[in-house]
Amino acid sequence: MELHGQRILVTGATGFIGGAVARRLLSEGHSVRAMARTPERAADLAALGADVVMADLGDEDLLDRAVQGCSVVIHCAAQVGPADTRMAFEGPNVAGTENMLVACGKGAVKRFVFLSSVAAFGLPAAGVITDDSARGLAGEAYSDSKFGAEEAVWSFCRARGLPFTIVRPSCVYGPKSPYWSLIPFKQILKGKFLLVAGGRGSFNYVYIDNLVDAILLAAADDRALGDAFIVSDGATTWREFFSAYEKMAGKKGTRSIPLPAAKAGLAVRNLIYRFKHKSPIALRAVSFVSGSAVFSQAHIEQKLGFRTQVNLEEGMRRTEAWFRETGLVGAA
Repeated sequence: MELHGQRILVTGATGFIGGAVARRLLSEGHSVRAMARTPERAADLAALGADVVMADLGDEDLLDRAVQGCSVVIHCAAQVGPADTRMAFEGPNVAGTENMLVACGKGAVKRFVFLSSVAAFGLPAAGVITDDSARGLAGEAYSDSKFGAEEAVWSFCRARGLPFTIVRPSCVYGPKSPYWSLIPFKQILKGKFLLVAGGRGSFNYVYIDNLVDAILLAAADDRALGDAFIVSDGATTWREFFSAYEKMAGKKGTRSIPLPAAKAGLAVRNLIYRFKHKSPIALRAVSFVSGSAVFSQAHIEQKLGFRTQVNLEEGMRRTEAWFRETGLVGAA
C-alpha cells in the first residue's frame, strides 16, 4: 500500500513512540492527523503540518470524528507508565483499543497498525521467543492489558475484515525515551539505580528509529497484513546496557541486589499496595530483570526484509548527544 496520498491517523501522537512516528511521517511529506487528549501538547506537530484533533479512547463520538477521512490508523496510544489499578491499564489499553477498532470499522480505514509489546507474551523467563511462541496472561497489569488488546485486534479484524498488522517492540530506548533512557539515566546520576542479580539477566532493546522503520514498513507492505512482528535489535545484559549510561554520567559501580531480596521487596510493596487498594505486581515480574529470554525479530526480517539500521553503539551515541542537548550530561 502506497502511503503517500493517504490520510494517516496516529494515536498517542504526544507520546514518545506515537510522536516519533508522526514526526517521521511529516518529514517524509505524508498527510498526518495527530490524535491527542490535549491538543496543546501537540503544538509542535501542528507547527510541522499535522492536523491535530482532540480525542479520548473512552469517547466513541470523538474517535469517530478522528478516524473520519483517514485510510491508515497507527494506534500507539496506551497506558504504559505506573498506574494504581488494573483498570487504569485495561481501560485505555483493552477497552480503548476496542473503541478504536469500532471507529475504524465505521470509517474507510484500509489499514490498522497496532503497537503492542513483547509483554503480550507474558513475562517469559528463558529461551528464544518468536512470534509463534505462546502468549497469555501473566498476572501483571500492563502485560495482561497488552495481551487483551492483541486478542481484541485479532478477533475484531478477522470478524470484520479490517486489514491489520501488530507490531511488538522490546524495550524502546533513545532520545526522549522516558523509561529506558531518561528515567534510568537520571537515577544513575543520583546514584539511585539498582540492578538485580548482578545485572546478568537478558535485556532486549530496540532503538526508536528502528522501531519507527518497522512500523511504517508494516503499514505499507501488504505482506504484513494479518500478521504480528516482534521488533528487537538484540539482547545484552542489564549491566552491559546500563553501563553505557554510567559512562555518559561519569559514574561507576552501579549497585546490585540479590534476586531473593528483590522478590522480598516486591512482596512487601504488594502488601502495602493492597492496603491502599492499588494494583500489585506479580512476583514473577522479577523474571523480566533476571530471566534469559531473547526476543527474536527473525520473522519480520524473513517475511518483510526488515533490517536494523542503527546498532547499539550508534544508538547510544545518539542518545548521549540528546542528553547533552538537554543539559543532562555534566549536570551532576
